[in-house]
Amino acid sequence: MGCGILFLGPFVIVGLGTLFFSLYAITKGVQAENWIQVPANIEKVDMNSYSRKGSTSYEVAIKYSYVIGAQKYWGNRIGFGYGLSNIEDHDTLFLVLKESKRIMVYVDPDDNKESIVIPGVNDSIIFTLIFSILWNSLLLFLIFLPLIAKSRNRNIENSFILKYRIHALIIIWAIGLFILLNDYFHINIENKINVIERTKNIDSNTE
Repeated sequence: MGCGILFLGPFVIVGLGTLFFSLYAITKGVQAENWIQVPANIEKVDMNSYSRKGSTSYEVAIKYSYVIGAQKYWGNRIGFGYGLSNIEDHDTLFLVLKESKRIMVYVDPDDNKESIVIPGVNDSIIFTLIFSILWNSLLLFLIFLPLIAKSRNRNIENSFILKYRIHALIIIWAIGLFILLNDYFHINIENKINVIERTKNIDSNTE
């Protein structure tokens, strides 16, 4: 039993790490909705990509500046939990930011150095949270399975507990996979960007 738990140690770290990260990002994202809004100049927008084993992940990278009082600040965070992935609609997000010159950003009133373009939650963090729930539910099942199986012959009640946990695990995974595969909670984060001024090229084409 001890060796089994030791073997599962790295997987437990992954499960707890993704759970903590997702809950932290969701909490910060929701808090950011109440931060002060400040006009910001977009200095640079790029599309980064990373390929591995036939799969390519993308990420929109941004650099912007804003002024509070007489102090100038720089920011590069789009959203809490947003990063390299193949989940978000990065192309549309990139297009909106690339066509924008000035946007409103959300700044922490207690720490003006911390800012964000899009508050709230996004697809990346929802995916991480669901992945963490599925991962941890399977780990809990595997950790407690030997204990239940060992004593099931001594107590018939444990057989029902084992069946209950198997059914619960199947339901959790079925719901989680359904949400992930069908983009059930898809969020168009590009629609949350408050554009103040678009680039001159875009403005001239619309005249």
